[in-house]
Amino acid sequence: MTGEDEQEELLGVVHVIDLLQQSLRGDPLDLRALIRQPLVFPETLPLLPALEQFRNARTHFAFVVDEFGSVEGIVTLSDVMETIAGNLPNEVEEIDARHDIQKNPDGSWTANGHMPLEDLVQYVPLPLDEKREYHTIAGLLMEYLQRVPKTGEEVQVGDYLLKTLQVESHRVQKVQIIPLRSDDELDYEV
Repeated sequence: MTGEDEQEELLGVVHVIDLLQQSLRGDPLDLRALIRQPLVFPETLPLLPALEQFRNARTHFAFVVDEFGSVEGIVTLSDVMETIAGNLPNEVEEIDARHDIQKNPDGSWTANGHMPLEDLVQYVPLPLDEKREYHTIAGLLMEYLQRVPKTGEEVQVGDYLLKTLQVESHRVQKVQIIPLRSDDELDYEV
């Protein structure tokens, strides 16, 4: 919540559970009574001190402000943990990468768009730029196309053709990875 004047003034955070409890008690809607002190980080705060502040505050959510105190966005404990430890599975994602990719009888592969490239290269030796800013198959496709791909679009990466099989709500769900040379010509083992 922010104040009523023209300048941004973070009043705090309202938890949905508190709002629900107030409603279930039959109390009139009073957001000010539910406001909790927000956790606020400067945008220059390093990861480990941010992690320590999350731990001390016993919260999972913080606002990020610039040097002028303007809100630049939010950061979650999960964001910090994934930056430190890499992509962490959530309840929706598959935990085992073997479920993210399967080899087809024709020699191609079908993979989920959210599959990390570090896992993919264990199956398909794609040439990857070490300075890349993307980490998934979907990110690779978006980088090559410079936009969200549509179903059926193709991108050549090294000796492979990546074809989007399913895109839903701007999310690349399924990708087919087709070798452009025969298995005998490709230098890898499965």
